[in-house]
Amino acid sequence: MIKISRISSPLKDKVKNLETCSQLDGDGVFEGKYNTSGSILIRNKFLGELSADQIIVDEKGHIEGTVKSSELIVSGNVDGKINCDSIVVMENGILSGEIVYKQIAVFEGGIINVAGMRQADAKTDKVVDIMQKAND
Repeated sequence: MIKISRISSPLKDKVKNLETCSQLDGDGVFEGKYNTSGSILIRNKFLGELSADQIIVDEKGHIEGTVKSSELIVSGNVDGKINCDSIVVMENGILSGEIVYKQIAVFEGGIINVAGMRQADAKTDKVVDIMQKAND
């Protein structure tokens, strides 16, 4: 469980499921893969692949690698291949790399410095014609 007082004030209202939120904290570096169905709060350096329903990068947090999430909130630094439905870059946030998104918002002071950025395609029904096989 995390203490609310330790989360940057702009992020307090953004964290879902505080009781079950995972967090990486301290001055260390986490390297590898991490996958959770809940929320994760990053307060240190993460190198690798990260997947969660909600990813929050605190002001001291830094992610380098692959990020996949329904919601990404950036107050720190995120660099890599990012595929998220909703991205919010806060006042101190820096987002860079290749980004695929459905919705994106940037607060004044937030920085987006990307190599490639595209909006995810809306789901469409695919229609395939079925042809009758000719008899030989």
